[in-house]
Amino acid sequence: MSKPHSKALFLVPLPISGADVNWSIPLHVINQIVKIQCFIVENAKTARHFLKQLNPGVNYQEIQILELDKHDINSQLKEIRELLNQNDLVGLMSEAGLPCIADPGNHIVKMAHEMDIRVQPLSGPSSIVLALIASGLNGQQFKFNGYLPVKPDERRQAILSLEKEAAKTTQLFIEAPYRNDKMLSELIQTLNAGSRLLLAIDITGENEKIICRTISWWKTRQFEIGKVPCLFGIGV
Repeated sequence: MSKPHSKALFLVPLPISGADVNWSIPLHVINQIVKIQCFIVENAKTARHFLKQLNPGVNYQEIQILELDKHDINSQLKEIRELLNQNDLVGLMSEAGLPCIADPGNHIVKMAHEMDIRVQPLSGPSSIVLALIASGLNGQQFKFNGYLPVKPDERRQAILSLEKEAAKTTQLFIEAPYRNDKMLSELIQTLNAGSRLLLAIDITGENEKIICRTISWWKTRQFEIGKVPCLFGIGV
């Protein structure tokens, strides 16, 4: 029988809206997070704000925070390895939601596995999962595509390609908030009338809206998303 792991990398969830952390982060998860004294994070300012919400008396001088360089993680691999070696409990944070989904945290998780460090995911919100289960679209086969191309011709071809694939596999993607309404307009103009379009806006926030209707329905409505987080989906 192998010995139990003495070290652990915790995958720490963050809220995906400005709502109270107690609304989206379970109490037992909060109790675990406040025990961790070392974090690898996507955004140090966001991480400190979150930790302050969980524990107003937190002393940042006692907490080690390493901010990832999203453009050159490879340059930090030695530092990350040393940090994992030197600390029994390390937390990995994205900027919002769950780490390793639509962010580069998987590289740290891969390293932890190679170092025989226990990887423990903590329960929390994921905009992708929450949008999917509230959509009515196919949840048995789905794909998250990140951002679509910015150039109009390439984006239109990408939309048509996703629509074709959506006959069997629900297609999910995101857009920069300031381009949300332009994306919505292009989707309505490009997709077939019978295709279903999902908008999942400000998930878990005070202004949350999750709407999934056919393009023919969308064409009869005047709708503005605004500059807020939105997840788009195409399905049948």
